[in-house]
This record gives sequence, C-alpha cells and structure tokens, in this order.
Amino acid sequence: MENKNALLVVSFGTSYTEAIASCIEPVESAIRSAADGWDFYRAFTSRMILRKLEKVNGIHIPTPPQCLEMLSDAGYTRIFVQPTHILAGVEYHDLEAEVQHFAKAHPAIKILMGQPVLYENADYERAAEALGHWMPGTAGDEVVLLMGHGTEHFSNSSYFALQHYLDRLKTRAVFVANVEAPPRLAEVMDEMRGRKIRKVYLMPFMLVAGDHARNDMAGDDNDSWKSILEQGGFQVEILLKGLGESPDFQEIYKEKAALSLQQFTSADHCAK
Repeated sequence: MENKNALLVVSFGTSYTEAIASCIEPVESAIRSAADGWDFYRAFTSRMILRKLEKVNGIHIPTPPQCLEMLSDAGYTRIFVQPTHILAGVEYHDLEAEVQHFAKAHPAIKILMGQPVLYENADYERAAEALGHWMPGTAGDEVVLLMGHGTEHFSNSSYFALQHYLDRLKTRAVFVANVEAPPRLAEVMDEMRGRKIRKVYLMPFMLVAGDHARNDMAGDDNDSWKSILEQGGFQVEILLKGLGESPDFQEIYKEKAALSLQQFTSADHCAK
C-alpha cells in the first residue's frame, strides 16, 4: 500500500500576525522544500496564543495533539513533525511526549520528530555562523546583545555553548543574555562596562520578534532591556527582527528536516 505522508511544522506561536508572516511562514516554507510531496500542516503549542488568535483575529490553528488526531482520521500513514524551537527545552520535550503518546495510541502510523536548531555539537558553530551573517558589524566600543528566552530546564546550558562559538567570530563582538534564566542582563552589563562598551545593538535570539522582543526588550517601560541599558549609560539601537527572517536560519531548518526525513527513506529501502 502506498504511503500517505504529512508534514507537521510545530511552533510555539505568536499573536502578532505580521510576525507569523515574516518569521514563521518563511521557516515553514524552507522546511516544506525539504519534504517534497508531503502534505503540509501547522500547529502552535501555546494555548494562550491560540485563544488570542481565535478571539481577536478569527484565526484557528490547532495544537499538536489536535492536528495529529486529525491526520490520523484523514488516513495518513506517515507523519513527520518538525519543531521550530531553538533548543531542546521544556516546550520541545513536552511536544516530544505528545508525539510519543500519539505513536503508542496509533501503532500503524509511522511518526518521526525532528531536531531543534541547537541539538548536536555542530549546531552551535552553524548557528554562530548564521548569526554572523545576520547581525550588524561592530566597532571596538560596540557589541551586539542577543535576547534569549532562557529556561530552567538543563538545556539552558545551550546559551553558554553558543556564546563560546560567538566569541570566536572575528567580525563582531556578541553577548547573549536571557529573560528568564542565566546569563542575566545585569551580568552581561557588568562585562560590557569592563570592556568599555559604548553602543549596544539589541536584537532577539528568538524565532519571532513577538511579545518578549517588542515589550521586554524594546519597550519604553522602565524595566525593558532598552530602558535599563540606556539608564546604565549605553547607547542602544534596536533591531527588531526574528531569526525566522534570516535566510541562513531558514536553511538550518531545511537541513534539519532533510536529515530527519532520510530516516523515512532509509526505512523504505530496508523494507524492500
């Protein structure tokens, strides 16, 4: 019997519809190009965002479990789930658990889940190179400061590993700080003062330039990163661009999907 194939791309999501268009859709398109002939579907994991999109914009997007059950009902025999997560944190592992639960309940369906951006050792150097193409250049008293989300999950160490490779970039100076976990903004500000940094290019290290980027990072409130940095004596320039807009990161997602899809191809050859 011929397989019926579905590609499910899963994102945390955003309630900013323009960010869906500028950051999520280009990544989905890149992943789809690696899965030629597979029917495409989208799911978001954030229930809060999904409720807001439906209530405010009239846009309905399913959760991963909802979409998987729909694909089962539609008769799909193979499902490839590619997350757009940056690292293998809580959200990634929650999705993995949902996929495993579905697989146990539907043993006749072959299902595979792909990797996030930062997963294997080589991914960090690849991401640093992509950031090198995406970020502005810096003079001796300037840095790029990337706002990461951060997590209490042990995968938060990914940010420190990424910093190691960013430190090796010869073309610019870069720091990573997180909203919800170390390295914190205050720590990085101390280091920047020690280096006599004058100007900071502030940009998100997130798939989309959503709520964290627009409010926590670039907002005008006293507790935004922009305000805190300016109060600390730094000149700040905001670059409100999500990683999903970067052609290099789109290519990373495409490569991740292509690598995982080879497992389905290999299984087909073994079955013959």
